Formats: sequence, C-alpha cells, structure tokens
Amino acid sequence: MEKKYWTIQEVACHLGVAPSLIRFWEKSFSGILQPHKNSKGARRYQEKDIAQLQYIYTLVKEKGYSLAGARKVIQKHGIASTITQGEVVQRLRRLRSFLVALKTDTD
Repeated sequence: MEKKYWTIQEVACHLGVAPSLIRFWEKSFSGILQPHKNSKGARRYQEKDIAQLQYIYTLVKEKGYSLAGARKVIQKHGIASTITQGEVVQRLRRLRSFLVALKTDTD
C-alpha cells in the first residue's frame, strides 16, 4: 500500500529545504497550499501538495521568481497546471537520477 500523507519534515527533506520555509510558503501561497492538519495542528501533505510545493520551489529557487511573481504565474496558469508542471519537474528529476546512475554503472 502506497503512503497517502507525508509530514512536513519528510517533505522538507525531499525538497532539500527547511520546514520553516515550507510553512512560510504555505502562508505566502495560502489560497494554493492548504495541507491537511490533524487535531493537534500537524500538517499532513498529499502528493498534490508536494507537487505544488515542487512547482513553487522551481519558480522561486531555480528560476529566480519573487514570491509575488511566482503567485502571478500560478494564478495565471491555475492550480491544474501547477500540479501538472510540478509532476513534470519531479519526473524529470527522477529520470535524470536514473540516467546518471545508468551512466555510472556502465563506466
């Protein structure tokens, strides 16, 4: 059975950022990022949330957008494309890792 929810620590580790940055992005993109919270207030992220965070990471950290600029891009393209683009980035990273490992094995 595949995991349905991830903790903020697991997501932060996956993205290579601090949990505080994820909380900051959650406030900055409040209409977009809305992870589930349990009765104690602990955040639980689903795949769609992680894909959205991945897209925000790509816009802000890799492409150099300001937070306001990233919000405009996301608002212009909508949440559906945000998820799709985040998934594309994630798949490309997995493919790159696979190709690097394959090259290392053949050397």
